[in-house]
Amino acid sequence: MRKAIVTGGASRLGGAITAALVKDGYEVVATYRSGRERVEALGVRAERFDLADPDSAEALLERTGPVDVLVHNAFAWSQDPRALVRANVEGMLDLVGTFLPGMTEAGWGRVVLLSSAVVRAGIPGLGAYAAAKGAVHAAARSLSWNGGPAGVTVNVVVPGLIASERTESAVDDFADHVADVESRTPLGRLATADEVAAAVLFFCSEQASGVTGQELFVDGGKD
Repeated sequence: MRKAIVTGGASRLGGAITAALVKDGYEVVATYRSGRERVEALGVRAERFDLADPDSAEALLERTGPVDVLVHNAFAWSQDPRALVRANVEGMLDLVGTFLPGMTEAGWGRVVLLSSAVVRAGIPGLGAYAAAKGAVHAAARSLSWNGGPAGVTVNVVVPGLIASERTESAVDDFADHVADVESRTPLGRLATADEVAAAVLFFCSEQASGVTGQELFVDGGKD
């Protein structure tokens, strides 16, 4: 049985990814910074991980041991743009840099990094968020060279706005925003968390062994 880590397992998307991997036969460790009970409700092992803590990745490895699959979905929010970029870019590089050597030593591995369609579309006021997510794309291209010779792939899944209870019950300005996004989407609707999880599952599979350093947008065709 292959072993996977999903960071940000307490989120709606992290939960969908965790559930998809479990259904596909993976042993999954899902991490949280807060919301441990939401991870435990998924029926998987819960471990704390904090992107803003430079020692957190190494501590996580000590508790879990090497894994076959690393899905990085967590994001550390901050009102300070510098702190936001630092935590998410440095934290992502620390996390992958900590777990990638075990995969290369084993001769097989999958790293899937979650980004956001904001990197292409742009949203006013989200410059720091977009910069942090943009770094994911740049890092994946270089990290694919680090893992490639050993059969380790590194890819990026890029969700757009995801259908949720919030979007379905949206009112006022946010409802207008959802309607505008849907009107500019070829499928005429938002993608679901399960559809994003299916893209992650593909990159984790044997069928994706020849794909690395790539990006897959899951947004109904909008971007």
